[in-house]
Amino acid sequence: MSANNESQSLLEEVALLEEKVKRVNQHKESQSRIEAELQKIADGLSLLVHNDEMLLQQFQRNMRAFEQFDPNIFEFFSDYQPRRYFVDIVDGFPNILDSDNNNYLYEYPAYLMTEFQVREYQKSPKSTSAMFQFVESNEPGFIHTDSLNKVLQVLLNRRDVNNGKVRELSKNVNSAMIFGVGCGYHIENLSAKHNINHLYVFEPELDIFYASLFIANWQQILSRVESNNLNIHISLGDSKATFFDELINQSSLYGRYELTKTYGFVHYMTPDINGLLEEFKQRFFEVIHGWGFFDDAVISIGHMLTSIEQGVPLLKKRALIENPLADVPVFIIGNGPSLDKLIDFVKLHRDRAIVVSCGSTLSALYQYGVIPDIHCEQERTSPIIKQLEYYCAGDTEIFNEIMLFGPSTLHPDVFAKFKYKAMAPKGLEPSAPLLMESSFSESFELHDYVNPTVANTAASISVGLGFKNIYFLGIDLAHKDDGNHHSAQSIYYNKSGEDIGFYVSNKLEHEVPGNFGGVFYTDPFFDGSRRMLEKLIAVSTTSSFYNMSDGAMIRGAKPLNLNQVEINNSAILQKKASLRKLVGASSYHDVTGQLYEELAGSLDFNGFESFCLKLITAIEETEDSFDGYLKLLKRHFTMLIDESICEKEHYYRLLSGSVLHMQAMLTQILYEAFNEKDALDDFKQAVIFYKEFLRDTITYYRDNALTPHYYNAGYLIRLEKSKRDRLDNNK
Repeated sequence: MSANNESQSLLEEVALLEEKVKRVNQHKESQSRIEAELQKIADGLSLLVHNDEMLLQQFQRNMRAFEQFDPNIFEFFSDYQPRRYFVDIVDGFPNILDSDNNNYLYEYPAYLMTEFQVREYQKSPKSTSAMFQFVESNEPGFIHTDSLNKVLQVLLNRRDVNNGKVRELSKNVNSAMIFGVGCGYHIENLSAKHNINHLYVFEPELDIFYASLFIANWQQILSRVESNNLNIHISLGDSKATFFDELINQSSLYGRYELTKTYGFVHYMTPDINGLLEEFKQRFFEVIHGWGFFDDAVISIGHMLTSIEQGVPLLKKRALIENPLADVPVFIIGNGPSLDKLIDFVKLHRDRAIVVSCGSTLSALYQYGVIPDIHCEQERTSPIIKQLEYYCAGDTEIFNEIMLFGPSTLHPDVFAKFKYKAMAPKGLEPSAPLLMESSFSESFELHDYVNPTVANTAASISVGLGFKNIYFLGIDLAHKDDGNHHSAQSIYYNKSGEDIGFYVSNKLEHEVPGNFGGVFYTDPFFDGSRRMLEKLIAVSTTSSFYNMSDGAMIRGAKPLNLNQVEINNSAILQKKASLRKLVGASSYHDVTGQLYEELAGSLDFNGFESFCLKLITAIEETEDSFDGYLKLLKRHFTMLIDESICEKEHYYRLLSGSVLHMQAMLTQILYEAFNEKDALDDFKQAVIFYKEFLRDTITYYRDNALTPHYYNAGYLIRLEKSKRDRLDNNK
């Protein structure tokens, strides 16, 4: 080694040592500051020294409280035996000992540490802050979009004024989550100093919660919750796999809008708590995902009724369907990059399987010379009508050969393009209760797993028809880093294989395990599709699922590579005719028009107007105060779910999505300004737009509930160019 190299190496070592010394000094300074603050807190408090008898008495008081408040917790911990974490008294103060490594949970007296932690948190609290996108161009003309934009602008203006600064924790807190129970002093402290309407407490380690029963004053916490009409949800032992679903389920009882502005307090970090936080971060988008909105809800009614009037048959429920083709393999084909490697397999076996294309997959299959037996669409907006022509480069004759399946929300003009078709009643839409409360309801069941991608629609309808063997091909729902986002032969690329910019991908920040191993990257939209497929698979006990896609792993679908697949049946004789016969026998055709007339007569425009006016009156009667405005938002949530006020479920389905959007942003507006007067002024300004929206819905519903919705989308220009390129290429 040369002298220069030796000198360089020595300099690098010295630099590393200096950096290490710097970090140690910073840690010492931080430690000294914390100790000084703890001493200052201790000087102002008279701390009570504990003994075993006091701990036992606290345990007995707490257990009596839980016996009344939550019998499940009482019964579970009545004869509980901890295994790892134990209560111990150190220098007269209770602490929690981790017996596995002989460490204490708290380095200093627990009460002092939690008091310090709470004070620091109150100065600069952390919270969720879900934000809806401000829509610059409202091409469809949605009144929801225009109104929400106005509310968002109030919030954005205040954030500009704040310039990144965070408001201190308010006296009135609508929603808060605490991760880690420990000795529980922080829970006492926060609940005593703040009116927390909805408090979620998470502790994965049961031993630690058991220890808190000897230390924390749970009796006082629970008494305060009951006497002030607050809510507390204590989640114990939850794993990363169950935590978020439980949170969503609980928040739905209180109004999910609250989670968009929820304060989060992390008491300590353990591997289990870190897992919960990671899961929350990755899946937080689901909090505001799938709410829908008013215009979209009206569209669902107008499209279903128009399609019924135009003769589109509705699929009957599974119990009424006999499927002679049930054992035939169904290939549900998506437009993922892995389709390009599976297309030869599709061509080889297409005569022995039912080939189903999903949305834009039709464009790739057409280029490969494969005409599917069934095509599925699920998007309700009118641009799909034109997109279909681009998929097959203008060759609309193939629509006479292919059968179309779609949910009842699909645009009627899409159904009109196909000679053979059927629609599945879609759940969680205002059109659903109209159908299921009709005199025809015994013939139908709702399809609840048809979103967010067309793959979900295809899988749900395949199960609904009773097919037993379902294969996923090109249903990637994720792709490798820097890989293609769709099949290279699909409409998203031109004849030279260049991306035309039609598909705008979200940031791929979520890692998921691959179907055949490895790491793939996805976004909230496609990851949501994967989760919905997994839920469908979990409840579909008579169908088997196989995944041949080189994409995200889908739980419940067996991974199969090309060498493992065995398609043993022979070619299906008269496949198209058999499918048409099956669907004809499995569908209800409203030949007499009775179903349409009954559903149209159930819309009840006057009743809807009356309910909207009640919501408006509630706004006008609200007390001009912080607490009054929080109560208004809760009152609207209660009015929507109270059947004696919101008398018909389709009213709730029409309004709930947009009301949730408004509630979420209005809640954030209340907590954004640094002083209460500014917060109230902002709220009063924004709630005017909310009230205007509710008034506008009355007329919009009357004018649009019986007609399809149309608009011109700017992105169709790029598709037109792509179609011309492909036509030139095929000459």
